[in-house]
Amino acid sequence: MLTLRTRPEMVEPILDLYRAQSVLQESLNLTRAIGSEISACVDGSGEIIVTALWPDESAYQEWVDHPRRGQRVPELPEMLSDAEIGIAKLYRIDHSVEK
Repeated sequence: MLTLRTRPEMVEPILDLYRAQSVLQESLNLTRAIGSEISACVDGSGEIIVTALWPDESAYQEWVDHPRRGQRVPELPEMLSDAEIGIAKLYRIDHSVEK
């Protein structure tokens, strides 16, 4: 899970950038990721969360170490100026259910 905090007016441009550059799809294409999504908080706070599901910790590490990681959106840090690029945190899924 990666949390991005930005100014509220920058949320849509960042989401547009992720869409235009196919950032989530690239991470799926280059790794063993199972799925990912990007979400914007509906309270107008400017918080964006990127989540991904990996088969194991080593698969995530492969993405962290991939040479193309971060090359798709070099303008992202500038779009987040005066805000925060959160630290990605790795969570272990205890259990899940599906319908």
